[in-house]
Amino acid sequence: MRSILAGIVGAETRATVGQGFHVSQTPPGWVDEWSGWETAAGLRIGTDNALEINAVYACVRVLAETLAQIPLILYRRRADGRGKDRALDHRLYRLLHDLPNPEMTSFELREALMGHLATWGNAYAEIDWTNDGQVGALWPLRPDRMESVKRERGELVYYYRLSGAAGLKALAAERVMHVRGLSFDGLIGYSPIQLQRQALAVGQAAQEFGARFFANDARPGGILEHPGMLKPEAHARLRESWEKRHQGLENKHRIAILEEGMKYHEIGLPPEDAQFVQTRKLGINDVARMYRVPPHMIQDLERATFSNIEHQSIDFVTFTMGPWFSRWEQAITRDLLLQSERQNLFAEFLIDALMRGDTQSRYEAYATARQNGWLSANDIRERENLNPIDNGDVYLVPLNMIPADQVGNLGLAGMESDEGARTLPQPAEDREQRALRSAAQRHRLMGAHMRLYRDVAARVLRREINDVGNQARKLLGKRDAPSFRLWLEEFYREHADFTSRQFRPLALSYGETIVAAARAEIDEPEELDERLERFIDAYIETFAAREGIVSRSRILDALDRALADGNLDVLTEIEAELAGWEEARSQDIAMWESVRFGNAVSRAAYVFAGIQQLRWVAFGESCPYCSNLNGKIVGVNDLFIPAGTDFQPKGAGRPLNVKHNVGHAPAHRGCDCMIAAA
Repeated sequence: MRSILAGIVGAETRATVGQGFHVSQTPPGWVDEWSGWETAAGLRIGTDNALEINAVYACVRVLAETLAQIPLILYRRRADGRGKDRALDHRLYRLLHDLPNPEMTSFELREALMGHLATWGNAYAEIDWTNDGQVGALWPLRPDRMESVKRERGELVYYYRLSGAAGLKALAAERVMHVRGLSFDGLIGYSPIQLQRQALAVGQAAQEFGARFFANDARPGGILEHPGMLKPEAHARLRESWEKRHQGLENKHRIAILEEGMKYHEIGLPPEDAQFVQTRKLGINDVARMYRVPPHMIQDLERATFSNIEHQSIDFVTFTMGPWFSRWEQAITRDLLLQSERQNLFAEFLIDALMRGDTQSRYEAYATARQNGWLSANDIRERENLNPIDNGDVYLVPLNMIPADQVGNLGLAGMESDEGARTLPQPAEDREQRALRSAAQRHRLMGAHMRLYRDVAARVLRREINDVGNQARKLLGKRDAPSFRLWLEEFYREHADFTSRQFRPLALSYGETIVAAARAEIDEPEELDERLERFIDAYIETFAAREGIVSRSRILDALDRALADGNLDVLTEIEAELAGWEEARSQDIAMWESVRFGNAVSRAAYVFAGIQQLRWVAFGESCPYCSNLNGKIVGVNDLFIPAGTDFQPKGAGRPLNVKHNVGHAPAHRGCDCMIAAA
């Protein structure tokens, strides 16, 4: 049906319009003059002159450019109903993503149509169907030329006014892609310009008043007082001479010489008294409210703060652009896909780019997704526009951070070995003593490697201090904070790889000794196998990303603190933040990671071997928290302390607020406990 219709109507279009231009194009201009709608302010407001109001133009541009910049992807649902793939082999994919017609890019077409939607409330595009029933091209139709949309014999027909005396052209609904805004009848969308013309007229009037006001050198009218009587000719010459010499910006501050006893008297109210400034601000807010655009996105920063802009931007994506995305996606399904294709194909905007947030928030989200198994390292790198790495397609599971293909019948977060669950040597007293000896041995290994951790951490931090400090002096010395923020993001994106490379040799060496001690405890082969190497690689990658987040966050906190407090020097605050890193932070990293990594690798070794329970082992004169945990046994997939617990055992002066799940030591700063098999 569509292929036949395409041939007939396509031939008719070419015959009617002639060579050189498509039916939707009228050279040389786009917009015709028209009357607009009358308002109480005495101005006629229409779509053409409404865009002369800077707030309207800014909002329309924000909506149009935002929608146009988001990739529009055609997907095909997988046969099992779980997941989707890009339909690269379908002709419509390239039309939506790249070139909808030979003369326009996808960005240009969607920008134009979204501009029509934001002003007229309707966006139309003529569909050129190929003889085999596929969409060959999409051409924008001017909404001011769409005379009517009628239902004739049960079918929608679009009547489009051609240029000149060519008259109306009837287009069947199958020839038109129609995206509607808010509508009364579901056929034609309301024009927001027409509905809000009274509010826009106030803004237009204020804008014109301001233009005329400054055209007169921002001075109100005045009176020249002459002591005598002037003849009409002298009166006219005096007026002409005065206006020529003293009106307009080019004549500002010129000295007026009054002769014959003349005096000058100003009249009229200053614009502040007439609330000119407040009216202009009110007009901007009215337009922003009309389009549901956050004021800061049209450069109204009066109430913008560092803390609320990000949340306003998220609201913009969710509540402003979200409905527009849905309108477009569903219109594409209805108008551009054959009925037989709608079950398997669908279009979707790839809005991930708009929801990325800042680097810290993004990396924290990646860490959560990585640790809970729904993103791999290469999934994350793809989102960050980085190339994949070897072994980067491994998915991890919560707590144990092991490859997801090792998950067995122990539950969602469980793992199994090749031999199933292990039974430890009997009797129980021997098992406990063996576990305590193993924990003590690994505790000594932890102490021996702490200095090595400190040295590697200091080397990594020296690079940060040097590079960040040099760039801060270069950019912040010029007060170029935005460029410094962008540089930081790029630097820490690359710095995570550098950190991983520096720590990996130490982690493999330390991990090998830890694994040997843990496996000797349970009579397992002591070498470091491929599964544990993958675990260590994944751990180091997560550690490197986490440390980068911490560094960048601390630098940005110092930057924002200085910018918010005008009495602080930005460069001085950054240098003060970096000053203690090499010594204090390297010691802090060594203390945490020597314990955390040693226990994480021990746990992985136990889990791979099929151990079902873990024991907490404290050393020396432990604090009340660790003493209370000493000897506690939990399932391999259970927690010693869940996140959010206010842990206050007997003897503790205050509760320990645990912010993260504790599946192994350390439980708090300074904790040097170990875990063992139970």
